[in-house]
Parts: sequence; structure tokens; C-alpha cells
Amino acid sequence: MLVRPLRGLCLLLVVTFVSPSSTLALDLSLSAEGGLETNPNQLASRHNPDSDLFTQVRLRLDHDFESGAFVGLRAETILFLDEEDADQDRDRISGGYRSTFTTDDREFDYKLALVRTTRDKTYVSRSTGEIAVDNGQPIPDRYDYEQTNFNASIAWRTANKTRLRVRFQHRQKDYDATPDLSNLDYEHNRIRFDVEFRLSEQNRLRAGFGLTERDYDDRRIDDENGNDIAGTDLEYDYTNFWVETYFRPDQARRISFRLSTQDRDDNGVGYKDTQYETISVGYRHMLEDGSRWQASWQYSDLVYENRAAADPLDEEGFDSTGHRLRLRHEQPVFGDERKTTRLLSIEYEDFDSSDSNYRYQDLILLAGLRIELF
Repeated sequence: MLVRPLRGLCLLLVVTFVSPSSTLALDLSLSAEGGLETNPNQLASRHNPDSDLFTQVRLRLDHDFESGAFVGLRAETILFLDEEDADQDRDRISGGYRSTFTTDDREFDYKLALVRTTRDKTYVSRSTGEIAVDNGQPIPDRYDYEQTNFNASIAWRTANKTRLRVRFQHRQKDYDATPDLSNLDYEHNRIRFDVEFRLSEQNRLRAGFGLTERDYDDRRIDDENGNDIAGTDLEYDYTNFWVETYFRPDQARRISFRLSTQDRDDNGVGYKDTQYETISVGYRHMLEDGSRWQASWQYSDLVYENRAAADPLDEEGFDSTGHRLRLRHEQPVFGDERKTTRLLSIEYEDFDSSDSNYRYQDLILLAGLRIELF
């Protein structure tokens, strides 16, 4: 499962070392972790999900060239001891250019990037607890995908130090082809406006607003009963808003609070219209020995406004409300250089739903090492 990421790493290393503008200032790290997960596929308790041990390997590479160009790689592989259906492979390779320009005594930062992402994960049905089946045929690769994003952004500061940013994204997402099922492939265009207010030396307030238009290649609009309408093409319009504030009592501590909302409207009768809201709180504490404690809590609420029941072959899900808790500790192994770091993490999530297939609890215990190779 590491073939694609390793190919990407080799390509990036070649580009980095042979580039005439390269100073070989690589940022390369490798994390190897192991742990226990009580519900790897997030199944309802009636399926009696089994706890299982797993290993997780993460690779990260970043390099900035003197010219302003940059490349990056993220790769992650998770392997379970017995629950092989929960194994997954994710990788991302990116490249782009960033620079600044000045006009009317004001400096603007801009960035252009192309990002390629892939994901490989067996599709396990929430209704059966087994590999999903359609017309008697297993469809384990239904939600494997390759995704390409073109991202562009420009940012500047006003006279009172308020930071403004405009971002644009074009996405092309291609899913694994599955016979006799609607095509999930889509493309979308997204524009987002962000602002950051400097309330004080210790406090920042950030807010953002975004609009997205998503068009599916070959997917039908649903009528009020959830049936496909022949000869139609599904489209979604998303409206996003978020606000975040963080406070630093001192250099060692950081407290954050975030609220976000997302409304989705389809281009039909609204059968798949949704409202999604999240609230999250975070805390980070850096100690004098170089260790770091992080804690976070998130509450989320997803509501389908008109959908009466979930589709067992639709990974979009159904109404759900729940929370996630996470506690993480990082400890340098040799002094405070953070070249080798010991990692400990506990994660817990608990979700409820009007559909019993989407009610679940999951606990993850994890320990490992991260090594900064360059």
C-alpha cells in the first residue's frame, strides 16, 4: 500500500536534489505509531464491532526553493492486525509557487498550488457491517478516489493590521468506477473570504465566508421520495461561515474556540439539503522541557432537512449528532531539539442518529515516535 507514496517521495527527492535553485533544506519526518481501536469501521453496536491492534506510518516531506517554488508530500498507511477491511492508504503530493508584490505601498502575498490526493479504503456498509454489496456483487472500492485541486490565494494587511485573504479552489474528484451505480465523480469551484483582526498582542479573531458550486458528472437529482429523476444532473450549492478566536495567556499556552456552519442546497426539490454545524474548543501547553500537551473537544450536528431515510449504498450518511475528544502528548526523547519525539494520544467519539446504523462509539489509544530526518 506504500507504493504510490514511495514513488512520490522518490520523485520529490529527485526534483529537490537536481534543482539548480535548491539549497537541500529539506523538511522530512517519519512517524511510526501503534495502538488499539475499539471500532475501526465506526459501526453500530448491534454489529458487535471488534477491537483491534493497528500500526500507522506517516511520511511528511516539504521543501521550499529559493525561487519561491515549493513541493510537498504527505503519506499515511494504517494496517490492522485482524480487521483488514479497516486498512487505509492516503497520500498527497503538491507543488506550487508563492511570492509577494507591492502596489501603492501595500504588500500582497500570493500563492498558487496544485495538489493531488488519493485514498484507498474498503467500503464497509453501516447497515450490514460487512463489505458493501450491490446486486450480489461486492463493491469494496466504491469510495476509493483520486482528487486534484488547483488552489490560489492572495492576502494583504490593512493600515490597522487587519489581515484579509481571498482564496479560490477548483477541484476534480474521480471515484473508482462501479458498474450499475451512479457515478460519484464531480468538479467544484469554491471562493472563500477570510479576515483576521488583531484584538491585542495575545488575542486574535478570525472569520470566513465561502461559496461552493459542485457539479456531478453522472448523478441524478432525487424527487421528494428519494428516487432518481431520469435525464437530470445533480448539483450542490454550499454556503459556509466560520469564526474563530484564540487567546495566549503567555508564550506557553494557547486557548482557541471555533464555530462553523455549512448549508447545502441541491438543484431539485431539496431532498438532500443539509445543515451542518460544529463547535470546537482547543488547548495547547508547551512546557520548559520541550514537551507539548494538546486537548480538544468538538461537537457537531448534521441535519438532512427533507431526507426520510438513509441509502445503504450512500456514504454521505444521515442525521447525526455527537462529539469528539482528543488528548495528545509530545515529548522530545533527546533534549529539546524535537528531532525525535515520543507521541501519546487518546481519542474518543460518540455519535447518535435517528437511524440506528449511524449510532456508534469509538476509542483510539495510540503511542509512537516521530523522527525529523532533515
